[in-house]
Amino acid sequence: MKYAVLSDVHANLEALSAVLAAIDVERVDTILCLGDVVGYGANPNECARMLASAGAKCVVGNHDRAALGLRDTAHFGRKARQAMRWTRRMLGGAARDWLASLPLVRKTSPELLLFHAALHPVPNDELHLSSLSRLEKSLRALEDGGYGTRIGLFGHTHHAGAWRARGGAFGPAPGEMVKLDDGAHYLINPGSVGQSRDDDPRAAFAILDMDQGVVWFRRVAYDTTLSMAKVAALEAKERGGIAAWLSARLPLGLFAGQRR
Repeated sequence: MKYAVLSDVHANLEALSAVLAAIDVERVDTILCLGDVVGYGANPNECARMLASAGAKCVVGNHDRAALGLRDTAHFGRKARQAMRWTRRMLGGAARDWLASLPLVRKTSPELLLFHAALHPVPNDELHLSSLSRLEKSLRALEDGGYGTRIGLFGHTHHAGAWRARGGAFGPAPGEMVKLDDGAHYLINPGSVGQSRDDDPRAAFAILDMDQGVVWFRRVAYDTTLSMAKVAALEAKERGGIAAWLSARLPLGLFAGQRR
């Protein structure tokens, strides 16, 4: 099986459209989405519809649950809270129902487990796997948690990467292409489609070929100016005036460091 793996679309229609076009060339069997379809961006309904129409197998993210009113946004950053206000107003019934149908954890094959944030201390959509110690704890939870899988696919951090455990050893598996060793356990993050946080403005995704035992990390350019202009227009409605005008003229780093 050959999979396209994506995460953290965040209602960025331009980024998702570019990624889906790139995926189409790859002739994958299935699209896997690791949550946060909505939040921050201007097109939550369109992004949900596109993924549903593509038959993507998805899990729910913290922004998705917040949009459904299932989680408090008190710990979100200011921009995330602001964006969630318009997301909740804009979200239509079809998108809402689809998001509500998504599980927190999803086993999609005998080898693959999907989740948004972390598997420890219990599966959740909140904890950032932003340190080696946290990554190792969730990877050990993958090994010992009775899931019966050896590859965990997750998002939430907006940073692509792969980490491997075999025997007692654990560490990163670096490179734009990672060969998956038989008998090892892996955590793999494809990065963010709609809100890069690694100084590369392009949309990120991954191609996972289980027949070849390889994962490739990919990037694709999209119209960042248009996506940011649409967000600025929504900010203008929320806050009015000069703040939105200025944010539309900031570089893509506008989004850098926005957590939760």
